[in-house]
Amino acid sequence: MNTISRITSAEAKELLDNPSCQIIDVRDLMSFNQYHLTGAAHIDNGSLGGFLASADKSAPTLVFCYHGNSSQQATGFLMQEGFTSAHSVDGGMEVWRQLYPDTLQSV
Repeated sequence: MNTISRITSAEAKELLDNPSCQIIDVRDLMSFNQYHLTGAAHIDNGSLGGFLASADKSAPTLVFCYHGNSSQQATGFLMQEGFTSAHSVDGGMEVWRQLYPDTLQSV
């Protein structure tokens, strides 16, 4: 198995400049609705199949969770599914919202 790519929030912010960058959030729906990155897709077991069918597996893909732990597992899964540029964001949304609150929205 390949090593899971873990990047900092600053590195993730740079990747967001790429218009093809995909952002997925694996937190629970209530937390996602409270705040998430603009343009992020909420991915859970129910929406995973649709995401896999429509996603660009070669595009940069940022994976967020609460603190950067669950996103590592999700990133590993995406890599097994053929994603070539999937990254778990260290610190997750807790660090991100402190550093870049202006990039967040709520539902």
